[in-house]
Amino acid sequence: MRLKLLLLLMSCVFSALVLASNDDSQQPVHIAADRAEIDEALGVMTYTGHVIVRQGGIEMRADKVVVYSKEGELQRITAQGQPAHYLQERADGKVVKGSSQRMEYNANNKQVLLLGKAQFWQGGNRFSGNRIQYDPDAERVLANAGAANKTGEQQRVTVILQPRPKKTDTQP
Repeated sequence: MRLKLLLLLMSCVFSALVLASNDDSQQPVHIAADRAEIDEALGVMTYTGHVIVRQGGIEMRADKVVVYSKEGELQRITAQGQPAHYLQERADGKVVKGSSQRMEYNANNKQVLLLGKAQFWQGGNRFSGNRIQYDPDAERVLANAGAANKTGEQQRVTVILQPRPKKTDTQP
């Protein structure tokens, strides 16, 4: 019974992940880790050691992933790694990926936050900074540089935007 409840809770938690395309949210969730600890009373599931989470076109790799839920509803997910990686092949064919020391997904506003040496790729465009926030509904990226480094040098956000291909005139 406990295993069935755990599987049901995990299915509900990850199928609510809005970053997934409609097809992804209907796919089963596969989690592999060296260790799993489930605290049903607190609504906390902790996975450690080479954690790989897959659902449809989504893959997350981290050293540690913690899923927080309340009354069976997903609240947030955190991932930590050196770095943690996120990859999504969206239904429209676009690829979105990111890496950072820490990642947070907030189920309430459906946004992803990358913290610490963050990098984010959307199509061919690349963003890097200390803090990157991604809103998948609006396809909006907000990057911040962070505080000055140890030598007092101000950190900077870097963005590389790829040009759109020119339309060729097909008339003779």
